[in-house]
Amino acid sequence: MNRHKILESASDAVADREGHYGAPIDNFQTIAELWMAILGNKLEGQITAADVAMMMCCVKLARLKTTPNHEDSAIDLAGYAALLGEIP
Repeated sequence: MNRHKILESASDAVADREGHYGAPIDNFQTIAELWMAILGNKLEGQITAADVAMMMCCVKLARLKTTPNHEDSAIDLAGYAALLGEIP
């Protein structure tokens, strides 16, 4: 899969996910709140929606380290990076 197809597929996935899960900023904030509840006092400060996007990029990078040619992980990584760019 070439870079144009990866980015096109990521764009399609981002649009599709918003239809299922709502606005990314809202979904990432919900995830941040759940992670804070789970991690409790192990952290100083708060997890933000931007932190969630960056950590999801890390998840995809870790998967790509093991399976570098896995197209879905590359597509998801591009999608999370694009969503990070929208978070204030």
